[in-house]
Amino acid sequence: MIPISACIITKNESANLDKCLAALAAYPFEIVVVDTGSTDDSKEVARKYTDKIYDFTWVDDFSAARNYAAGRASHNMIFPVDTDEFITRLDWDELQALLETNPKSVGSIKRLDYFETDGETHCQICIIDRIYNRKYYHYDKPIHEVIVPLARIPYTSYTTTIEADHVGYLGPGNKLKEKAMRDMELLLKELEENPEEPYYYFQIAQSYMLMRDPENSLIYFQKAMEHHPNPRADYTHILVYNYGHLLLEKGLLTEASILLTYYEYYSDNRDYLCLIGLYYLHQNQPLKALPEFVKALTAPMYDMTDPREPSYYIGYIYELFGKKDIARTHYVNCGKDYAPAVEALARLG
Repeated sequence: MIPISACIITKNESANLDKCLAALAAYPFEIVVVDTGSTDDSKEVARKYTDKIYDFTWVDDFSAARNYAAGRASHNMIFPVDTDEFITRLDWDELQALLETNPKSVGSIKRLDYFETDGETHCQICIIDRIYNRKYYHYDKPIHEVIVPLARIPYTSYTTTIEADHVGYLGPGNKLKEKAMRDMELLLKELEENPEEPYYYFQIAQSYMLMRDPENSLIYFQKAMEHHPNPRADYTHILVYNYGHLLLEKGLLTEASILLTYYEYYSDNRDYLCLIGLYYLHQNQPLKALPEFVKALTAPMYDMTDPREPSYYIGYIYELFGKKDIARTHYVNCGKDYAPAVEALARLG
């Protein structure tokens, strides 16, 4: 068996920490907890699950804390987990087989991000690189840290079937705003030192989205695009997706034409294909939109788009052309709990 150390950095989140560690304790992980200054009972909670508990003086650098935690682990294979993430699916034997065949690659997990909009809880799916061998990789960047190679080896990744719920975006608006402001301070500091780095403009835009400030978010998404992000970077498709939706929401169709330039990179990405379909619908070109949604039905990659969205828009386009029976079939395929399709079926009678 390849041993794995699950590493958690935490501060004043004892309730979430208990749930996080309880989920991990169901599997044969070594659990390492690094506390960055808790004043609640986080350490007492951690002691229920592990004796590997360490203190780390916070230095405004998430990567430094992550790497410190990895350094305290007994094993080379590291699985970082956030306190507000709870493992919901993990096949240990399957994971072991993947580690055997991908010893120098980084494993990704599926994370379900929960958030509230207008009093309703929604969910987005994110694919995040998480499992790595500390002999070959470590974390970089003080904020919104990323896994990078230690030496000049190619960065390769594989997909696991691990799933986790993430509740960090749930809670009172003032708490989320406080978190976004904390991140913003670190990001602006990094941007001052790296003014040509599109990643920081992107993350500042994301923070403004969390603060429900679409105007400033749009400005920083635009700046990120102007600095020519690498299309293969793991954040760029999220940048294109969020920037594109803001442009469409504001009716900035001329500016939105830049979305088409990424087609060669994201033609297998459900998020992107649905975005392009929506772009064509906003351009009153449903015949161009239809094949994008059809391709999205079977696209293997998706992070943020509801998997029922392609079927809904295929039905919507057929309804536009008066083909109600075909439209009804696609609406039904969305299921009984997808509100737009339920409304469409009621409209069709």
